[in-house]
Amino acid sequence: MIGPILQFHDLQELCKPGANPRLATVERWARKIGLNYTYDAEGGIITTVDAFNAAIGLTRPAANDDKLGADAF
Repeated sequence: MIGPILQFHDLQELCKPGANPRLATVERWARKIGLNYTYDAEGGIITTVDAFNAAIGLTRPAANDDKLGADAF
């Protein structure tokens, strides 16, 4: 994790703790929980801690969340 950014390896661990899931598995999991994400320069996905917390219900989504999708970043 770099500051408030969750990198791909962080998302892999959150998706399947102790395993090393492939990108397709992590993307499918992210879509299932409603996580907004974007692609990084290394072929993985990244997101923010705030977006993750909103996706799992710990915080409310941002006011402009309806305008943002996985491809909006």
